[in-house]
Amino acid sequence: MQGATCFATWRVGEKRFFFARFLLSLTLSAPIYPLHAKRDAYGMEKEYFDFDESRAEQWKESEVTLPPYPRDENLLVVPLPATDTLKIYIDRASLSRGPDRVARFSLVVESPSGARNVFHDGLRCETREYKTYAIGSPGLTFTPVKDAVWRPIPRPANNAFRYQLYQHYICDTHASARTPEDLVRLLTQ
Repeated sequence: MQGATCFATWRVGEKRFFFARFLLSLTLSAPIYPLHAKRDAYGMEKEYFDFDESRAEQWKESEVTLPPYPRDENLLVVPLPATDTLKIYIDRASLSRGPDRVARFSLVVESPSGARNVFHDGLRCETREYKTYAIGSPGLTFTPVKDAVWRPIPRPANNAFRYQLYQHYICDTHASARTPEDLVRLLTQ
């Protein structure tokens, strides 16, 4: 009988030891749990965060004054893909980048037959949008566009000149408008 009593005492001691180890491991792992909870099922930290719109600086567009109508001697040729049938030019004298980070310029679009359309546009690189402030008239003046709104730049297609300007000339690789000097340098190379 003595062997059975010893065995029973040993089993009770083992249970106590197991319970003590369990409590110790639980106590040590409790501070680590919040760190683990921030990770997803694959052990990676989540890449999103809650954005508080009220704390963000709201973008405000600067006042726009229309430049003089473009003169042919100030036009810079904008290279386009061979598949495009239009020719486009940017008026060097009208190039600007405002404090609102919008690139503004006068744009001349010429068809293969020689017909011309003239626009004074703004381009927001951060949001990939453009706005036409004025349209050239036959009297070689600008006519302001009433209720001009920001529109998305169309995806690449045949004669997608605004996309070409956005992708290759006006905006840099950081989605920021280039300075007028940088743009002139890029177009005159």
